[in-house]
Parts: sequence; structure tokens; C-alpha cells
Amino acid sequence: MQDPLQEEAALVAALRLTAGPPRAWIDAAAMLPTTVGELETIERAVNDQAFRERFARDAHGALANAGLEPSDELVSALRSRLA
Repeated sequence: MQDPLQEEAALVAALRLTAGPPRAWIDAAAMLPTTVGELETIERAVNDQAFRERFARDAHGALANAGLEPSDELVSALRSRLA
């Protein structure tokens, strides 16, 4: 009787011979679940007039109140989008 995991074991052995992904790919993949949720939050926020007004007065505070990490990169990107 043939081992039902034989094909999977052969695939694992073959994959071990290949080079791993670049570190940047691993880091980007690790951020995806967070990023998708943040994108939805950002989209809701920029469509909200009150958020846009708060953002104009205090960008970092408006992002923090929306539950987002108020990084300089995000502030810059949103300023460009809202301009």
C-alpha cells in the first residue's frame, strides 16, 4: 500500500531545495492582514466630512481617533489624496 503522504513529502523535499523568498516579501506579507483592515478604515474616514475637517486641523490626532497609526507616511499620503 502506498503512503498517502508520499506526494506531499516529495513536494516538501523539492521546495527545500529552492531559495527562500526575499525578506522584503516576507515582511510585506506579514503586514497584509493589518493593511487590509486599515485600508477599509482609511476609506471610511476620508469619505467622512468631519474626519477631513479634523485631519486639516490635526492630522496625527485625526488618524489616532480613527484607530490608525498616525505615521508620517500615512499623513503625507492622505494629504495628497485629500488635496
